[in-house]
Amino acid sequence: MTDRPHVLVLNPNTSDSVTQRLSDTLSLALPEVHIHARTAPFGAHYIADERSFCIAGHAVIEAFERAMGDAPTAGYRAVLVGCFGDPGLHALRESTQVPVLGLAESAVREMGAQGFARMAIVTGGERWQTMLQRWCRSEGHDRTDAPLGITQVHALPATGLQMMQSPQDTAMALAHACHNAMQHASTQAVLLGGAGLAGMGAEVRLLTGLPVWDCVELVAQRLQQMLALPQQAESS
Repeated sequence: MTDRPHVLVLNPNTSDSVTQRLSDTLSLALPEVHIHARTAPFGAHYIADERSFCIAGHAVIEAFERAMGDAPTAGYRAVLVGCFGDPGLHALRESTQVPVLGLAESAVREMGAQGFARMAIVTGGERWQTMLQRWCRSEGHDRTDAPLGITQVHALPATGLQMMQSPQDTAMALAHACHNAMQHASTQAVLLGGAGLAGMGAEVRLLTGLPVWDCVELVAQRLQQMLALPQQAESS
């Protein structure tokens, strides 16, 4: 199809395996879209602390500028920052008129659009616990009267990159964490945060039967609506 919309996906990590994971997952979910995935030219192999997150904000801008140098003639219909935490998101929005989506921001909004106003976040990497709690406060998701509320953040010890290397163990660990998260009285659903957890939502739903989605599948649904694409069959 020659008129497929083009979407630029920026991986703020320097891990090519994460870039490929994002590209493969989004391409499978959005076959009508041409996914252009780029890896950050410098920074951490996988963002796991405040320092690497700060550097990633600069790296993702550099990756964007390089990508724009050889953009398709039709241009990009959307840009996605492929890190849960959205480094460089607002700087990119200042730099382009193309809609820029953040993995965390868009996933939370899509959960809300599906009717889940109170959700827990489960992620990988212990330092992401406080980093995402701060993000929740900055976005207003920690307030009890917030339209979209984050009831809790739970970070498993392994990073998302480490989880990618042992998918079966990861699925079991995530399933256990999601069961625990759903014990919170006001939690309606669980959001798996992290580019390295792309594709794990369906696995955990199969294991638990719980309302669990990973951030990449949620962003794919968001893009589908933005680009007015045909509805895909729902994953089990």
